[in-house]
Amino acid sequence: MSYCKRAGKGGRWFWGWLLGWLWLTACQGETQLQDIQFTTLAGDQLQVRFLLDGPAESPRAFHTDNPARLVLDLSGVRSALGKKTVPVNTGVLTDIHLAEGDNRTRVVANLVSLVPYELTAEGNEIRLTLKNVGAVATAAQLAPPVGLPAQGIEKIDFRRGPQGEGRVLVHLRDPNALVNLRQEGGKVVAEFLDTELPKSLAKQLDVIDFATPVKTIEASSDGRKTRLVMTPATAEYDYSSYQTDKLLTIEFRPLTKAEKEEIERKKFPYVGERLSLNFQDIPVRSVLQILADFTGLNIIAADSVQGNVTLRLNNVPWDQALDLVLKAKGLGQRREGEVIWVAPLDEIIALEKKELEHVSFREEKEPLKSEIIQLNYAKATEILKVLKGMQQQAQQQQAAPAPGAPQFAPQYATTFEEPTVAGETVAGGSILSPRGEVNIDERTNILIVKDTPSHLEAIRKLVQTLDRPIRQVLIESRVVIANDDFSRDLGVRLNAARNTGSPGKTQTLLGGILGNNNGIVDLPAAIGPGAGGGMGIAVFKLNQFLMQLELSALQDENRGDVISMPKVVTQDQTKARIEQGEEIPYQVVGTAGGALAVPQTQFKKAVLKLEVTPHITPDDNVIMDILVTKDSRGRETVNGQPPIDKREIETTVQVANGETVVLGGIYETTRNKTANKVPFFGDLPGFGFLFRRDRAIDNKRELLIFITPRILKEAVAMR
Repeated sequence: MSYCKRAGKGGRWFWGWLLGWLWLTACQGETQLQDIQFTTLAGDQLQVRFLLDGPAESPRAFHTDNPARLVLDLSGVRSALGKKTVPVNTGVLTDIHLAEGDNRTRVVANLVSLVPYELTAEGNEIRLTLKNVGAVATAAQLAPPVGLPAQGIEKIDFRRGPQGEGRVLVHLRDPNALVNLRQEGGKVVAEFLDTELPKSLAKQLDVIDFATPVKTIEASSDGRKTRLVMTPATAEYDYSSYQTDKLLTIEFRPLTKAEKEEIERKKFPYVGERLSLNFQDIPVRSVLQILADFTGLNIIAADSVQGNVTLRLNNVPWDQALDLVLKAKGLGQRREGEVIWVAPLDEIIALEKKELEHVSFREEKEPLKSEIIQLNYAKATEILKVLKGMQQQAQQQQAAPAPGAPQFAPQYATTFEEPTVAGETVAGGSILSPRGEVNIDERTNILIVKDTPSHLEAIRKLVQTLDRPIRQVLIESRVVIANDDFSRDLGVRLNAARNTGSPGKTQTLLGGILGNNNGIVDLPAAIGPGAGGGMGIAVFKLNQFLMQLELSALQDENRGDVISMPKVVTQDQTKARIEQGEEIPYQVVGTAGGALAVPQTQFKKAVLKLEVTPHITPDDNVIMDILVTKDSRGRETVNGQPPIDKREIETTVQVANGETVVLGGIYETTRNKTANKVPFFGDLPGFGFLFRRDRAIDNKRELLIFITPRILKEAVAMR
């Protein structure tokens, strides 16, 4: 320590030199990647040479199908290139990515598609030869995959984010594991190549209770790769992934319908397999031949397709490349099945015009045929309205006024114009042709249609779509009325009397005697004999004189529940009503010409009623317009006629199938305390209760209304 203080700057220089020497000594044992070179060989082959500053060893290699990649692990090698990405854009090789870690350098070669390859190590070079790009790679031609040691999944977890996000947490054993995340068949799939999955994790996790966009997570392995399949609970979501060290997070973010539509609108419209094209002044017909060989589609070029084009496209979808070539040369395409016809736009427009003229001519001259269509569920009159309405709309279009003239009601700022192609009017299509006819037989629920064969086919498809059983829903409601009433009375009566000597007779001196309505203190708990309970006490007696005290008490408790459960079954979009109760008569007296009219009797309902119109959504929720009433006859009367106690709720609510929701409730509480006392004496401490009557009331009323919709299965509904 004293040496360092004396050395000053010289000492710090010594320690820096020593650390640098140690670092250089440690690095002398490592091999460095100095350069990457590319060479085009005969036979449409590409050779990639990795130049090292020491002896090269054959690296571990494996490939992935989607996306197409070749991965080389160079053990004991570190990169001295100073960059992470090396662009290539030659043949099927687009670029090369480099990553260092765990005393190795990983080389990822991104390909347009998998091709046969050969991997050799000689001297200070590692050579990767990509063979004929026109060949199809097979499992035998590809280099045998070598599993990476220590790659595996340790744990799969799930969390809910603060904004309702669903987060799938994958704990990896190796942070450099390759993951291919994609959307497949409405699900999100994560593939881990050469990654081990413990048997305890190979199962399905149900995470629907977390209320996130994720429904289930299923992990499986086939020995070579591990798949993680995440099934969404809704279509309105967006997903992304990010990795921190050994933790991979796949996040599902809930979206509103508007946000989902905006994302779909901005989504890239091309979905073809990606390729790279680099040509100078190449004939357009040759480009079409290359695209046909790449996609496997049949492309037919018209004789008028001529000219050359210069292309430099890097990793673009093939359908986008085709569109760019066609737009550059003023060409268009028509696709029918697996065949694409390419021609100048004028020729395509002329062909489509002739086809439309042929369709119009066929509709005018083609013989009509009749067909009988039996309806099973829909009413023939309703289907007739649909077909007639379409026919009337088509006839209105054909009889439309000159272009630009108003076609609809004046309040709509809309005009109607017949579509035109090259100056000719194109006939608009409809389910019924102008010559078509339709009639019905209500007795047998049959449609009798007469039209051309092509229109008959369209009518059959429409009727098949409309003639389906309407879904039904069972709607259960509960109306709960609960009451809890409590009252308590405490009272006292005090009087003085003298015995007169006659049997059974006394003379009141002050106040009354037990049972009388007067006394020194006359504040009993209840008026009238037998009400509540009482107890008489002789407070003082001397010879013929007697002072008596009467204590009385009354406690009243009343608890009760009234539960009403109306239920009804109805079809989707159909109003249903059920009610039970009584109609109460009322005497109504009116005036006619200044004189009293004859009294009339009118009736008002006091019923339990459920009135509902359900709408079943595509995701099995039920939207309901609900009216629930629970009216009853009142206890008291007004002018000899009973009032009606009303309980009613009217609302619109959306409820999931089979779930119960509280539509509303009313809670009432009445608390009252009353004290009757003799002034001054009733406030005396200890003895005030002898001159006071206390009354306490605590009444509670509660009204709750529940609703539960249950969508009936078709088989149950038919039974």
